[in-house]
Amino acid sequence: MSVNEQLTTSVFPLSTYDKKYAEFVNKVLKESADSFEKEKKYNVLLNLYNVFGGIFERALELYEQGRITYIFASESAGVAPYSNRNNARYLVQVKGLSGAIYTFFPDINYCICASFRCQVLNNKSLFTCKHVLAVWLASVTKEKSATCFGTDNGLKVTVEDAKCMQASAYIPIRVFQVFNLKEDVIFKINLNVLVECLCMFWGNINSQGNSVALQLCYKGNGHPVTVLIEENGIITDCSLKTQDPDELLDFHLEPENVLNKVVLQTELLKDVLSELDSTSELINLLLSPSPPFFRISTAGLAGLCHIELPHDGELVDNFQCTSKAISSYKLSHIKPAMKALSCANKVSLRTDTCGLLCFQYMVKTEETHICYIEYYISPVIDEDE
Repeated sequence: MSVNEQLTTSVFPLSTYDKKYAEFVNKVLKESADSFEKEKKYNVLLNLYNVFGGIFERALELYEQGRITYIFASESAGVAPYSNRNNARYLVQVKGLSGAIYTFFPDINYCICASFRCQVLNNKSLFTCKHVLAVWLASVTKEKSATCFGTDNGLKVTVEDAKCMQASAYIPIRVFQVFNLKEDVIFKINLNVLVECLCMFWGNINSQGNSVALQLCYKGNGHPVTVLIEENGIITDCSLKTQDPDELLDFHLEPENVLNKVVLQTELLKDVLSELDSTSELINLLLSPSPPFFRISTAGLAGLCHIELPHDGELVDNFQCTSKAISSYKLSHIKPAMKALSCANKVSLRTDTCGLLCFQYMVKTEETHICYIEYYISPVIDEDE
């Protein structure tokens, strides 16, 4: 059966069963993912096994082998995918262990595989099949991989989320005591594993009097990244597997399209963002050359909240607004950008004519070297506009 035939077969109105399934599975998997990330207890996986049975184990195998692919209708950086099938701008494909390809709409509990037809539709012995559950596992699991670029300018590490958010850390060559590079390199690595490796063997980095040295080695395509950590004469050697990088969207702001730019001290933005209503799904950003100038709004269980920030003063280094602009962003996309506030000295906010938002943080090292962290966040698109 072709993909078109699969889609034709699968297109039907959402039933109460589908809606309840989506709510149930999403809640169970998200709660489990959060618990596992915070506590690292493997009984969370056992609980999921008890809920879904043996199909969870097979779905986890599909997910861990990277057999899930997202197909987007648009490569535009300004358009975020929808999670609801009625507004979906993307499809999901799963490559089964047999090599068969299964295509899905988001949030739909339906598959053309024999297991779903026999055990879910006919005798109702299963709640769903491994292919559908694998799609849901992928949808609630945060991206763990980062694309690393090594050039004559230094090292750049980039991560993406759902094609609507991109974060990059720039480490210039002057930060390194030794930087040998025969040619430009690019590879993908599991960022969580790298961070855990550094945290595990570099626990005393903030302790005074400790001498810690870090060496990264990469021999080229197909080779692992070797991490050597020397602390007070003790050397730790870690080898991290690399992968071929995925194609990244080109997030950038053309100078002629920049509408607004604000440069301020991080403590001002940190105080404001820490007080945001966490029950609000969206955050609205208003920048204007006239009052109220700079305003952040949320709408959650506590009601509508407006926070007006100063456009001048000691904590605001620069405020340039050419025209009034109001854009909405997902709070879940803003929160990761808030983490860099604790280590940065200054932050620059820029928006363009499409509403694309860029946070650029200036981070100063102990040796007074300057590094930069950038977050690009796509606005939420209103279909009525």
